[in-house]
Amino acid sequence: MQTHVSIGIALAFVTLTATGAGAQELKKYGSEAGWDIFIKQSMGPGCLVAKKLNAEAQLQMGISATAEKKGYIALYTKKDAAVAAGDKVSVLFDVDGQQFSGVATGQQIEGMDGAFVWVNNPDFIYDLAKKNALTITPAGRDPIVLSLKGTDAAFTSLRTCQDAQ
Repeated sequence: MQTHVSIGIALAFVTLTATGAGAQELKKYGSEAGWDIFIKQSMGPGCLVAKKLNAEAQLQMGISATAEKKGYIALYTKKDAAVAAGDKVSVLFDVDGQQFSGVATGQQIEGMDGAFVWVNNPDFIYDLAKKNALTITPAGRDPIVLSLKGTDAAFTSLRTCQDAQ
């Protein structure tokens, strides 16, 4: 059974969260298509897009430029994520039928819990703008389906932000 982004997001998918995102280190770059674009100094600087999924959860996707550029996908939730900081959880990603696997790392930030996963190819993050749905299935949990419709403008701004850094 697939769980759409709603109440179940905190329980079903709390294994993707951004990396150390204290609000003080984020500088707003702009907004596009319902996404906020930020510059994160501790990531090179790198840029990220963030979107509130509901009152309890926020999805982030971004680029770290601290060494070799790499992307990440993250999810924060205000509810108990049942994943401790540093915990490792296997995750399966399905992007419009194409599957990828990874390992997410638990993290806690400013009143929110969750985890993040690194993506070794930053173009994977940019390419999500051309897709319709991202389904994330953490080991032992129900899948979460995230709509990617309308993200093209936000990801264009993400690329512009990153190229300017």
